[in-house]
Amino acid sequence: MTAAGGYAAAWDLTRVLSPRPRVRLADVDERDGRPLNRYGTELPTSASAPDRPWAMYLTDRQGRYRLLAFDLDTSRGSVEADAAALTEILARAGIRAVRCISGPGGGRHLWVGLADPVAATVVRRIAEALSALLPTLDHGLLVNPRTGCVRPPGAPHRSGTESMVIAGDIADLTDPARRVPAAWVLRLADLVEEMAGVTAAETAARTGRVVTAAVATDHTPTDLQRRVALDDDGQPFLPGARRPMAAVSAAALREPVPAGADASRVLARILAGAAAAHWRLADLVPLVATAPGMEHVRTGRAGGRRQPRPPGQQVQVLRAQWNRQVEHVASQPRRAGAAAGDPTFEARELAAITAVMTVQRRADSAPGRWARPGGPTDRRVLDALCDQILAAVATDIEADCRRLAILTGIAKSTATVALGRLVADGWITRTGESEGRAAARWAIPTVVERPQAELSTGDPCLPRSQAVTRRPAPPSRASVRAALGRRLTDQAHDVWTPAGLGHHHARTHTALTSTAQTISDVMAITGYSRSRTMRHLDDLAGHRLASVDRAGRWRRPGRDHRRRAARDFGIDGTLAARAARYAIEREAWWWWLDELAWRRAGKRQQRLSPGAGQMQLVAAGGQLIREHHGPHPTSGGRADFTAARTYLTSAASSRRRAS
Repeated sequence: MTAAGGYAAAWDLTRVLSPRPRVRLADVDERDGRPLNRYGTELPTSASAPDRPWAMYLTDRQGRYRLLAFDLDTSRGSVEADAAALTEILARAGIRAVRCISGPGGGRHLWVGLADPVAATVVRRIAEALSALLPTLDHGLLVNPRTGCVRPPGAPHRSGTESMVIAGDIADLTDPARRVPAAWVLRLADLVEEMAGVTAAETAARTGRVVTAAVATDHTPTDLQRRVALDDDGQPFLPGARRPMAAVSAAALREPVPAGADASRVLARILAGAAAAHWRLADLVPLVATAPGMEHVRTGRAGGRRQPRPPGQQVQVLRAQWNRQVEHVASQPRRAGAAAGDPTFEARELAAITAVMTVQRRADSAPGRWARPGGPTDRRVLDALCDQILAAVATDIEADCRRLAILTGIAKSTATVALGRLVADGWITRTGESEGRAAARWAIPTVVERPQAELSTGDPCLPRSQAVTRRPAPPSRASVRAALGRRLTDQAHDVWTPAGLGHHHARTHTALTSTAQTISDVMAITGYSRSRTMRHLDDLAGHRLASVDRAGRWRRPGRDHRRRAARDFGIDGTLAARAARYAIEREAWWWWLDELAWRRAGKRQQRLSPGAGQMQLVAAGGQLIREHHGPHPTSGGRADFTAARTYLTSAASSRRRAS
């Protein structure tokens, strides 16, 4: 093997990327000292660079993914084809990957850096769906959040070679501003499950076996697969209308744990019931202090007795157990209708799809509305609300201007103005005001459409009155979300900000496809005049974002040059920096709400509050707070948000350096 100094750069990169302070080190053959393909010991990242292979965990110590690594194995087939296919799939979700040749056999590792922690249940969805699409994918490390690990870029192979970067920018892994938001990972999960569903249907047609959501099963066709989403704290939950827990779980929550009973089993019963009833972790936090069944969170067994846990340990226990039970419940097949435990789901899903499709058809039929000043941002906000409605399976949702701004690639003030215009024009309605951590609520108003043309299923030789007719079935929720996600991802890019080409150019670019179109085709989609459409297309062509053939027809180029164009304008990273800034602003606001809750609390509760830097559970508002920052800065008795943001920004920078 090469001397340790030869891997100093790779070791420095590992220190930056590693979600944990330790990595796994390859074992050595006792006979000849050669490294083995076995990683049985751990090594602190603070140590000197090792002289043999090491592998890096993909999750933090809470089991949440901080990196994604897709391992393509040459023993299973053509890794080149699968690497190209996977790169294209990731690109459709707006995700860039760093591609490496993992060793002498020619295997591939595709790396994705994550800006937010992602629950293991979400990554499992991606891994299982992709395993049906990519024959060479070894998805085992993506379904093993506890010990799954892989050699990072630059790390040595036991043969003496190393994992070598062949495509992509390593800064997409190291720069927090360029990592992938959790919302995009959820979008990827929906996309690959939708794609794998097509593959599954084809497989079922050939084999006669029922396959759902890319996982082959022997269940009946009425089985449904649960989907997992993330809340604002990055914690998993099963989307749907919250309802009371099942009787057995509710009883476990309210009754004291019997003497000698396993308190952890009681907690598991409670959390599994809560997950199945569509509760969120934040709903359980206020119950920790008083609910008898939460004894395992409050105390731990020590020497035959139960001792109180410190606040930080309570957070860790509750979060770990919740993640485990959500994953368990999500992995269980369920039956449709009342047997699924939520007889309202199908009706709510149909209502959400119908509402979204209705407003999308109205919007598509009025392109001129979105071609006027402010129109492009209005349509983006409308699309983002539709996407969130489908995600929540509800026609009334909670959404704040910062979240909409991040989803759409516009400023929060622009999102606020767009919401006002959409309300004024009757596209959406405001159904609830913001309060505390809760954002304002929005809904799509019910619009009675004219009946659509019906599809005849009768004999074409029969008179029309004798033909049997039916309406076309609505599209699946996942397919509608995938289409909305592609449009939002396409337009939420640095190059379309006002300092770049702008929002109107983004609409024209979105109208282009890989299929050649005439100028009239583009005009019909966008609602712009011929002269304005030509100006947009010429500008796009100047930055290699559009091309024209000899017949004067326009299409998108085969490669995406948006980032290069953003660099030409000097605005690469604008949206990522804005998202980081909004995250600090939200944290500062929540910090102030915690401060107000502390001031209203009694003296005893104030004395029990954790110190700065400690983890805590806050019952007020039912929120899980990862870190307590101490007293909120004030000026003249009022919140000093400028000082709070400065502190939080510095703290975030310190954490990144420490990692």
